[in-house]
This record gives sequence, structure tokens and C-alpha cells, in this order.
Amino acid sequence: MLSLEQQQLLNTKLKTLLEHSEEISAALVTTVDGHLCAMHQQRNYSLDRLATMGSSLMSLGDTITAELKMGNCRNLISENESGIVTFMHINNLLVLITITLQKNALGLLLAHSRKAAEEMAKLL
Repeated sequence: MLSLEQQQLLNTKLKTLLEHSEEISAALVTTVDGHLCAMHQQRNYSLDRLATMGSSLMSLGDTITAELKMGNCRNLISENESGIVTFMHINNLLVLITITLQKNALGLLLAHSRKAAEEMAKLL
């Protein structure tokens, strides 16, 4: 489990991510076993359940890429009628989940999310 100091660092990083990436409406960090560690959002989402589902989805992505011998799963993308949700590993214990309501913002969402995930990995 993360220390309180690590959780505060993650919360600060998520807040910065949303402040500098107006297309992102919510971001959260979850453990690979589904525990919510940090979150920041512009809208009111129910993120506790998303944390659990996101960790399960990343586990499934890892299993699929291992089965296909395609290397490690970098990220998963859920494109929807009303936006996009991305899931990506920060490290082998944490997952970053980001949400946008802009249907044409996939590139920006991935770029900002990947940069934030790399910075979070360095912090921890």
C-alpha cells in the first residue's frame, strides 16, 4: 500500500494533469488489485467502481498480450459515444485511468496520460 506522502504526491500530480490538460475531465490512480489511491476530477464521477473495473481491465489486457506474445500491455482505450477512457500502467503496482468527454481528443489524452504516468513512476 502507498504511504500518505505518496498518495499526496499522486493527488498533486493528478491535479496538475487536469489543470494543464483541459480535455481531461477526470484522472485516477488505482492499485492493480483495484484500490483507489488518488483522484482528481472536473465533473462528479463515481470513481470507486471505476478503480476496481480499471484494474481488472488492465489485468485482462496483460493476459491477452502475454497470450499473444506481444510484450507488455502499455495501455487500453475505451472509445465511447460520449468520450474516451484510457487505462495505462504507471508501474507494476499502479494504473492510471483518464477520462475525456471530447471524442476527438485521443492523441492528446494518450500523450498527456503517458507523460503523467512516467512522471508518477519517477516520483515513486
